[in-house]
Amino acid sequence: MQDELIAARIDRLPYSRMHWRILALLAIPQFFDSVDIFTFPSAAPGLVKFWGLSVDDVALITSAAFFGMFLGAALGGALADRLGRKRGLVLFVTLGAAASVLTALAQSVPMLFAARVLTGFGLAGGIVTTMTCVAEFFPAERRGKSQAMVMVIGLFAIPITNWIARLTVPTDPDGWRYVFAWGAVGFIFLIAALWLPESPRWLARQGRFDAAETTLRGIEAAVAREFGTLPEPRPVSRPNVARAPWATMFGPEYRRRTIVLCVLWILQTLGFYGFEAWVPTLLVKHGVTLTHSLTYVTLMNIGAPIGALLASYVSDRFERKHSIALVATAIAVFGLLYGMSFVPAFIVVFGLLVGMLIQTFASLIYAYTPEQFPTDLRNSATGFTYSLGRLANVANAFLIAAIFTHIGYAAVFIYIAGAWLATAAITLAFGPRTTGQRLEVLNPLTEEGLVGVVPATVGRRIS
Repeated sequence: MQDELIAARIDRLPYSRMHWRILALLAIPQFFDSVDIFTFPSAAPGLVKFWGLSVDDVALITSAAFFGMFLGAALGGALADRLGRKRGLVLFVTLGAAASVLTALAQSVPMLFAARVLTGFGLAGGIVTTMTCVAEFFPAERRGKSQAMVMVIGLFAIPITNWIARLTVPTDPDGWRYVFAWGAVGFIFLIAALWLPESPRWLARQGRFDAAETTLRGIEAAVAREFGTLPEPRPVSRPNVARAPWATMFGPEYRRRTIVLCVLWILQTLGFYGFEAWVPTLLVKHGVTLTHSLTYVTLMNIGAPIGALLASYVSDRFERKHSIALVATAIAVFGLLYGMSFVPAFIVVFGLLVGMLIQTFASLIYAYTPEQFPTDLRNSATGFTYSLGRLANVANAFLIAAIFTHIGYAAVFIYIAGAWLATAAITLAFGPRTTGQRLEVLNPLTEEGLVGVVPATVGRRIS
């Protein structure tokens, strides 16, 4: 079974209830991921108040999660290329949910550190695999919208998590524990995953052609029951080649994409988490009360699902690289205005705009990254590029703490804006065009492009 035929059969399908069902299933791990990303920022002010944590302690625990995310994305991404998308998701979400419970039970800073490393591992592995699943299950013309809609559903976790923190953290010494316990919502996916099919693209590249055919026929039958006779697939005639090893992302065909995406993920992570992970603590340290700080953050993050919804309208209508650059520039501007504002109304308005557009950006880059690599290394390469951003944020947590301590509050937001502006410039200058293109056309595998494969292996064809 040729990769191109599988792609043609998937891409010719009209958007159906079956697609919405898969989208809803993938939104569950995304919901859990969104819960956990915002648990520590929401809980940190309570730990500062009731445990007496310093800014450096907050930086240490924040860096723990990002070190775990680095490991989860780099190692977990490769693991899901071996185990499969479905089994990888189940593994990562289970680990992350269990680690959230351990975090809620922590009795010391070292215990918090260890639990956050484990949580980060599961969280990043799940995020990367969800991105890959969206790229592989949905038609080329709706990839961006589908990724954004997964985010829309998942991002409702943010205001819910903020509100739980708002009600519990300021007054209860154990309120922060309830926020982390809420992260165990990920266990729901263990049941939901029973209805999630494995990726036909992945199955075929593993040589499991019968399983790929059975899965494809099931998907096609579900769509045909809704729409009747399906249009004929139109594959592009191109022979299959041997499976591409991990190192292919650094070969002549994909080296530039890998480097550009690594830089983009590093910069956007510095900007994204520099803002989202530090705003509650910085507001408190700047003199805003704990209750008001959490109230402002709750109001700001109401815009998160709206931001992803905005992405669902623009992602497939305009070239994604241009949308990414425009949104990153807008975040830089509104982030600076936020950092210079001390009137509550301005804090909320500019903060809401940043929180909204950050999720627009996230939806766009989540679609943009996995579509730039072939199936054999899609999860591995996505995980690798994503992981470097998380590794950079280990140091970023301490850097922001140092900037705040030695230069001041406003300097933090100038630094964050610079990261977003650099993201926009590099995307425009070096990012490839991807919107609406079939994955297998966008990512052709040639014998010359395979890295580390001996000629005898390369010459073998998959029939």
